[in-house]
Amino acid sequence: MNDPIKKYIKRNRDAFDHLEPPTEVLQRLKTQLTPVRPVKKNIFQRYPRTTWLIAAALLAGVACTYVLLNHRYDAPHLEKPDLAQRPISKVPTTEIVPVEKSVETQLAPKTEEPQEKTRHVKPQAEPKPLATRLADSTSASIRLAAILEIEQSGRMDDRLRLMLSESMNHDNNTNVRLAALDVLSRHLQDPQVADLLAESLTSQDDPLVQLGIVKIAAQLNHVGIEEALFAVARNPYTFTAVKDEAYAILLHQEKL
Repeated sequence: MNDPIKKYIKRNRDAFDHLEPPTEVLQRLKTQLTPVRPVKKNIFQRYPRTTWLIAAALLAGVACTYVLLNHRYDAPHLEKPDLAQRPISKVPTTEIVPVEKSVETQLAPKTEEPQEKTRHVKPQAEPKPLATRLADSTSASIRLAAILEIEQSGRMDDRLRLMLSESMNHDNNTNVRLAALDVLSRHLQDPQVADLLAESLTSQDDPLVQLGIVKIAAQLNHVGIEEALFAVARNPYTFTAVKDEAYAILLHQEKL
């Protein structure tokens, strides 16, 4: 190998082992080994042409602005119309004529005309006859109302006595029978009423009504009533309370 550097190193190997390199060499090596920090450059340093382009753009903008402003002020001004010199046309005004109201119209109070309301009045049905209402088997209240009407009238004749007797003896409602007995008991001075009570006492099939007739009989001094009380007291089928009441009345009247 004809490498002069290698030959030189072989010849001077011993000198290389004992000799020290000069100080300048070490400082140069340290300088080379120390990393150099990169310096950040701005956009103008990176692109030097950019500065000239920006300057040229600004200059062009200033020139255009100057030209436009100069042209605007040099243009002839338009004459503005003088509004003060124009004649103002008058707007026609309409006169308002006040309407005079008469004193009577002003002072007269407003009266509202009453509106007549048309009411459809249903014609009231005429009440049925008493005989028809007393014979109405569909409603006990209708029969009771008819008996109450007879009581309020205060009248008593053969027709009314017969209707009340039929209700007292044959109505299918005990309250209606007792109501009829009550109306008849208000006319005990009538001898025909006493005859009806004596007849009903022996033929009555409702113990409550029969007991009511027995209590009313204590107020009467009638031969037919006395015979009816004896018949009720001696009848084995008579209700016990009715029989006891009949015996008590007979004992009180000293008929036993």
